[in-house]
Amino acid sequence: MSFVCLPNPMFQTNVVTDFSPIHLSSQSNSNQTNDEKNLLLQGNIYYHSQLSISVSVADMAFYWKRCDVLSNFISQFYFHSFESKQLDKNTISTVINELVENAAKYSDKEESKIQIEIKDLGNQLRIEVKNKITPWMKAIFENKIQTIQTHDINDLYFEALEAHHKGIPNFGLGLLRLLKDYQLPLAYEFTKLEGNEFEITMRAHLFISETETL
Repeated sequence: MSFVCLPNPMFQTNVVTDFSPIHLSSQSNSNQTNDEKNLLLQGNIYYHSQLSISVSVADMAFYWKRCDVLSNFISQFYFHSFESKQLDKNTISTVINELVENAAKYSDKEESKIQIEIKDLGNQLRIEVKNKITPWMKAIFENKIQTIQTHDINDLYFEALEAHHKGIPNFGLGLLRLLKDYQLPLAYEFTKLEGNEFEITMRAHLFISETETL
């Protein structure tokens, strides 16, 4: 098993690991160092604190408002840890909400669990959301990643948004939003379980900047 980086305008890496990064050409600039971006691919890392939450798929899928409540709670929890730094509560909440909603929508069984883990890395928050999926959903996800890799992400986003407004089911709108609007470093990992199940872990990093003083 290994993490694979999802394409985004900010992420570039020369790190040598077992991971398989995916790159997109972009006009976007970033003030983040390559070391910070490479950290996304590393497994064992130093962290200041960790928050782990387990919820059932049924609780999230049957009561979608709970996804919002959960993401807002985590956002508030970490916002007060970074009062001297630039940390947008809405960004944290949106990122977690998108990842948890996707996990609830595409999980294999309603009685299965969604595992959410947040680690404070000092200048970054590592967010991991883990859930079980079927081989069929794994194939759809991999096809979506291949499409993102070979097409313009802006075009894909607006096509997905138009389909959504028309009521046409479209897998990956939330993922495209995170990559396009937030330029979020993202990675994923598949783990083979017993039977025909797989476990997918989505990993995201939120960068935290020092607040400028006058």
